Amino acid sequence: MHGAAGDDTRRASMKIGINLRNGGRTTSASSILTLAARAEELGFDSVWVSDHIAIPAQIESVYPVWPGVFRPEDTQNYWEALTVLAFVAGMTKRVELGTSVIVLPQRPPLLIAKQWATLDALSGGRAILGVGAGWMRDEFDALGFGETFDKRGMATDESIKILRSAWTTDGPIEAHGAAYDFDPVLMWPKPARAGGLPIWIGGHGRRSIRRAAELGDGWQPMFVSVDELNGHAAYLREQLTRYGRRPEDVTLSARVLAPPPSGGSGANAEEWELVGDPDECADKLRRYAAAGVEHFLVDCPRGLSTAAMLEAYEFVAREIRPRLEAVGSR
Repeated sequence: MHGAAGDDTRRASMKIGINLRNGGRTTSASSILTLAARAEELGFDSVWVSDHIAIPAQIESVYPVWPGVFRPEDTQNYWEALTVLAFVAGMTKRVELGTSVIVLPQRPPLLIAKQWATLDALSGGRAILGVGAGWMRDEFDALGFGETFDKRGMATDESIKILRSAWTTDGPIEAHGAAYDFDPVLMWPKPARAGGLPIWIGGHGRRSIRRAAELGDGWQPMFVSVDELNGHAAYLREQLTRYGRRPEDVTLSARVLAPPPSGGSGANAEEWELVGDPDECADKLRRYAAAGVEHFLVDCPRGLSTAAMLEAYEFVAREIRPRLEAVGSR
């Protein structure tokens, strides 16, 4: 978590990744392969997938982030996140491989530890485990985790601690918490990176920010304005001090929307929507960088074809990013 207004070096070194869109009507093996391959060719730093296992036909839970509506018809074709990243790892060499985010309490922590250590080892240390506590009670119920929903925050915290222990301990590990209780077990393989792979915390509620400060290597809110981000970042810094950590211990990320195929104008656009000409879009990202953002996840509106997503991502790589890099070279 770095950066302040006028920190051009930080802006120039910021990372940018793209969403592979592993859920929706246009998702296919071909679309995932095409987007991942182009991400490497275009110089993006990371590729990201999201996570839902079983989306109920009728959702009563309220989607807590913009746009406030979660439509099953847009995400009914959800491909399993880790399987997609393993596939992508095998056909890429450089990009980091992240989730934004997996719902941690819906999976046993020892299984997560083994799966992600394996992915990190096979990919040469490219995995970023983005996690969240979850919001859809309906999905917890469908998966048989209904009793976990009301204690999902506690379960998430315990799970993260188990992951850390599994990745960094050569001997047996054990846990005796309120959510997870098991006797000593041996956990292998270990991640490629000493100390384990990075865990990024999703969400912009205060509980999520405290979790990032205490247990995370990164924090990634979803579609927030610069003013909102500044407020959240100030709270994050307070909590980092509380836990005896430094701002540079946590990477600050932000999720933004790529330009629409038509280009569009900035009128009535949300701050996180990259609409307008390349200079306007670059200025938006600079404002986020001034608030401390180091790694952007560029998403696309749901329902776009693969060709339209490629067009949007190519615009970011060829028109927006060079303008950001030019600032740092002045």
